[in-house]
Amino acid sequence: MKKYLPWLLKLLGPLLLIAFLAKANLIGMVDILRGAQIWPIILSLLLLPPFLLIKSWRWVRLLREMGLALDLPTACALYMVGIFYGATTPGQAGDLLKAVYLHERGQPMAPAMLSVVLDRLFDLLIMAALATMGIFALGQMLPSRGLQAALVVAMGLGMVALTTVLVARGPREWMLTAVLPRIAPRLKVRLDRWNSQLSSLSLHPPLLGTIMGASLISASFTFWRLWLLFLALGLDRVPLYVVVGSSALIAVLQVLPISIAGVGLRDAVLIAILLPYGYSSNQALILSALFLLLNIEHILVGFVVSFWYPLGTRQANPPDLVE
Repeated sequence: MKKYLPWLLKLLGPLLLIAFLAKANLIGMVDILRGAQIWPIILSLLLLPPFLLIKSWRWVRLLREMGLALDLPTACALYMVGIFYGATTPGQAGDLLKAVYLHERGQPMAPAMLSVVLDRLFDLLIMAALATMGIFALGQMLPSRGLQAALVVAMGLGMVALTTVLVARGPREWMLTAVLPRIAPRLKVRLDRWNSQLSSLSLHPPLLGTIMGASLISASFTFWRLWLLFLALGLDRVPLYVVVGSSALIAVLQVLPISIAGVGLRDAVLIAILLPYGYSSNQALILSALFLLLNIEHILVGFVVSFWYPLGTRQANPPDLVE
């Protein structure tokens, strides 16, 4: 049973969507889609390049801090491929394959993997903070405001602590040289090697400010793209802070390995958000489908780019480390 449990958990989201669709008015949903404005949807799709560029630049900045070299065009391509793999795997675990691409290009695995983890963590830190608005917007469906606040604070503090341990040299060295060797003494040699490979990365204000600034800009593009989808369906009674909060909450929930590409989870949040403003569950399901359209765009573009960057192809001359 334990063997199949992860796969069964992944079906929770799709089963939830099936339950929503069973109660939906499919003809009404088609009419809603026909009445949508096309230009906001097209603009939302066209905003992919700047969204990708700022995320890739942030990743290059993290790599440079760890002494690894990667040019921005290649970073954009690998980032797009990572989005493709992430969008097609539960919990977006496929995004970690970016580290494998770097390793095949001659970069050490430990800092390559850490760069991908940190890149995801900074996104999640921003989204977790903004998801607070989404959680409180769902207050009428959750047990108590106190519990909501406690969950948000605990999640935020946990992610800040994890980021500090990974980025700050002192806590990271303590974890790799003192804590983990006691838990897994057989890994001491490997942990020492990882600690040596990660020695160049340390948390300092310029780095933190740069990365957080880039994360806020990329998040702004995300919310802009999603807000355009609200406008396309005429859902203009929903306040902007609710749009931002619910979108951030969906981004956080999509990391959980209980769905594929957020299917079902996204629908549940949007239904709960839109009903208090007088909109129907049919409109929420169509909005969720438009959210999914952006994911499909990422998948298709990333899939095409992956043909130029296949896994299992090692570079004959790996890039030099940054001095």
